[in-house]
Amino acid sequence: MITNTDTGFRVVPYSSRFAKAWEEVLGDAPNATLLHRRSYLEYHRDRFRDVSVVIFANERPMAVFPAHQKGSNVYSHQGLSYAGLIHRRCSFHQTLQLYRYLLEYYWKQGFSLLSINAMPMVYTSEPGDPFPYLMHLAGAETVGMKLTQAVLLPLAIRHKGRRSAIRRAREAGLEIRLQEEVDEFWDALLVPNLQNRYGKKPTHTREEMRYLKSMHPNCIHQYTAFENGNPVAGATVYETPNCLHTQYLATSSRGRELHAMDLLVYHLATEVGREKRYLDFGHSHWPEGGAINWSLFRWKQSFGAKPYPQVNYRLRTSAWRQLDADFLNIS
Repeated sequence: MITNTDTGFRVVPYSSRFAKAWEEVLGDAPNATLLHRRSYLEYHRDRFRDVSVVIFANERPMAVFPAHQKGSNVYSHQGLSYAGLIHRRCSFHQTLQLYRYLLEYYWKQGFSLLSINAMPMVYTSEPGDPFPYLMHLAGAETVGMKLTQAVLLPLAIRHKGRRSAIRRAREAGLEIRLQEEVDEFWDALLVPNLQNRYGKKPTHTREEMRYLKSMHPNCIHQYTAFENGNPVAGATVYETPNCLHTQYLATSSRGRELHAMDLLVYHLATEVGREKRYLDFGHSHWPEGGAINWSLFRWKQSFGAKPYPQVNYRLRTSAWRQLDADFLNIS
């Protein structure tokens, strides 16, 4: 534990004792999403050695940092699409202090490097994000970058071919259902589609997604398009305060003929996400090498999706001294 009596900051390792404090931060943080809940993080706790922390300011829980250990390094978080410091609304100077004490804590624990898989800006409900600048101040290096593609809502499709495809899908009489279970989508569409087209398996098993959905019924949804009772396209959707994210999309060959996915995305954007700011399609990169899958990229682009960078930073935990001496002067 790191405590500074002059500033009132206290960094403590997460345990069930601090579960209420963790949830309290998430409830007030503009950059908190489903992925940062302990009930989501802990579904794969056996794969990662957790070193998450809670940061208090004058005994008030101010921030949480989902993290795991690998050797002498800390990662936030290789089991999540994005993580980083999740904190309440605060000033730039307060945010700088949070990072200063976070780094000092891990430095004193004997960790040398900290890696952060940063959150794309579409997931925060506040426009200004000082995080990239803070990484610059701390001397962080960029060790990876991907693009996520998101549509600014309300949807306005200018692509004539996409509008035509949606119209034809409507005329085909497809039915879109909100399903309680993911099993039908997983077995009939997702697993065969990934195997046949990419030789891959989903990141989550059917059982894992079934469990996650049962634990977060208000945040994880399964939408499936049917033709005469047969599933032809589907989307597993994560809902966050600011955004709908299509965690999984899959269609059958018949679904492609009917343009079922076009209609399903249109439904998500105009009906399900009508109160949201963004519809996030996620990455369009090939698994190996990070090259862009241009066919997938252009399909998302045809809905009006714009690319937003997601950066992976790496910095030395000893950078707390640099922040302290050069920018905070609080020692």
